[in-house]
This record gives sequence, structure tokens and C-alpha cells, in this order.
Amino acid sequence: MKNLYVLLILSLLIVSGCSKENVTVDQDHSDLAVVIEEIADQYLEAWNNKDILKLDQLTDNDGEFYGSDPEEIMDKTALMEMYSQFFTDTTSSYLYNVDLRKIKISYNGNSALIMERITFPEWSPKMPMCQTSHLTLVDSQWKIDFISWGFIIKNDDVPNVNDIL
Repeated sequence: MKNLYVLLILSLLIVSGCSKENVTVDQDHSDLAVVIEEIADQYLEAWNNKDILKLDQLTDNDGEFYGSDPEEIMDKTALMEMYSQFFTDTTSSYLYNVDLRKIKISYNGNSALIMERITFPEWSPKMPMCQTSHLTLVDSQWKIDFISWGFIIKNDDVPNVNDIL
């Protein structure tokens, strides 16, 4: 009899563990995509207007940020310091344009990826960059908790760049 109870309990555990919970998630995130697009536009505008306070508001205190230089691995404090250095540099213009933007929202709508192909007309007119950002919803507010920048070159140009370097 004891073996029967153990077998019955084991069977119930297996059945309950294997049953799939039906979770319905609204996959139409069109309204949310508009919100994320607005945040990306706010970031672009804040950067081009050298608005360090707005950039500080948009980024998460616990974020991770990776610059185009391999040594640029930053927390938020270092990111804000880097921004300040760019904004006080009067010898170069770091204004940029977004040539392409793609947004991917998580299935549950609590996070999003933004990939942007950007160009700096004065600083780096021949090599565009890819700026990838991750946003999370924290206490009903969207925060950028990850940014990574990298230069983009065409595959055909890789040998030439390698020869120059």
C-alpha cells in the first residue's frame, strides 16, 4: 500500500510538471514600439544638444556600457564622464545621424533592443557605427541599461583596414 501511495504521488508530480500552462501574451507591441522609438529619439536629441542631464535620466544607474574602444568598459559614472569629455571637446563635432533603426520588443513587453546604424558626419564620415541599446521597464519607467558601440566596415574593406593597422 505504501508503494502505491509513493507511485501515485510520483505520478501526480510528473503529470503536473509536464502540463503546459497557457500564458497569453499580446504579441502586438505597436503602441509600445512608438514609446521605445520616442525614447530613442530623446536620446539622440539629448546627445546632439549635449544635454547631459537628460542622458543621465535616460540611463540606468546599474547599466553596463561598452564604447568603440576596447578599453571603454563603463558603469554609469564612467559613461557620464565620457559624455562630458565629448561635450567639452570643441575641436570635433560628435553630432550624429541615425541612418537605420530597428526595435525588437521582448515577448512580455518589459524590455526592448534598439539597433541603430549611425554616422558622425564630421568625426567619422567614412566609417559608420552600430549603436545597440537595451531598455528595461523599471517601476513603470523605461531605462537604458546597456549600450554598445562599434565601428562598421564592409567585409571587402577588412583587408585594407588590417593593412593600414
